[in-house]
Amino acid sequence: MIPLLIIGGFPLLYLAIDHMNSHYVDANIGLGLAFMFTWIYSAIAFVVAIILMARRKRKNNISKEQ
Repeated sequence: MIPLLIIGGFPLLYLAIDHMNSHYVDANIGLGLAFMFTWIYSAIAFVVAIILMARRKRKNNISKEQ
């Protein structure tokens, strides 16, 4: 679980380090990409968690009926 959390936060960590090292005057496209990747990763993790919970609940309901 911890490695998945680190993988999910890595783009924002990279963005923070890159922002400290380079000072550009223009818009930072990396900021948008880092946040977009993090949100997509979070959304996928949320959907997977809901699917796993639904399967577990369905399995428990089937075993209680028998």
